[in-house]
Amino acid sequence: MPYRKAWLWVLMLLALTFVAFWPGYFSRLPDKKVAHHYHAASSILWMILAIAQCWTPHQNQLALHRKIGLATFLLFPFFMVAGMWVIHVEAGTLASDPTSLEGTQIAQFGFFDPLANIAFALMFWAALKNRYKVQFHARYMLATLLFVLAPIGFRILPMLIPFFRPDENFSYAMAGGNLMALAVTLYLFYQSPKYGRPFLIAAGFIAAQAISFETLGRIPAWAQIFGSVSYMNLPFLLVLTGIISIGIAWHGWVAGARPSNPKVVSVT
Repeated sequence: MPYRKAWLWVLMLLALTFVAFWPGYFSRLPDKKVAHHYHAASSILWMILAIAQCWTPHQNQLALHRKIGLATFLLFPFFMVAGMWVIHVEAGTLASDPTSLEGTQIAQFGFFDPLANIAFALMFWAALKNRYKVQFHARYMLATLLFVLAPIGFRILPMLIPFFRPDENFSYAMAGGNLMALAVTLYLFYQSPKYGRPFLIAAGFIAAQAISFETLGRIPAWAQIFGSVSYMNLPFLLVLTGIISIGIAWHGWVAGARPSNPKVVSVT
């Protein structure tokens, strides 16, 4: 099993999450919407699960590893539904005031956040499909965590360097966060190119997020398109997301099943 100390790095990532999101979220919990609470809970639970999944194999606890892994079939749809809910909230905020600074920035996230959700779903599906190929399975599961690096980065940078304060140079902070995420992802790929395909795919998504944020996300017509998401029926959207998420998990599980031994038919 690769990455014997991965659980420590994921634990550090969890700690950085609390540091990065403290000013804008954790210190102002009563002011935040329910969607944000669900999204935060699903993200934190996923990291905790990843810590357990990284630790158990190296402690000869494979049975426990498999049992804990079954929790992903509940947590994955929860994460995807919460992510879609946040996107719906963002679209509503944008539709209510598309010309404000907050509205302009949210419009740019109209590509960034959906791409992160799609990439997360793809990595999880591939992890299930490759669950009997340890080198790929471990890397695909770790790759699901890479899409939180940029949000952590562009929140921590302004804490360290005033130049990156969001209201003044938000694009620079965002670019810095994306570059940090891309650097970490490519470093993981170059550590073991033979099995590094999961990280290379993740790097492609991170690059797409960075490029679309500064190009397509700035097109004025896009703000109207993204804002129109808020007019979609929310319960229908969330139920549909949940059904699709369950389908993705089921398909990945079935696609990764070991072929059964062919039956021997005797001819008399």
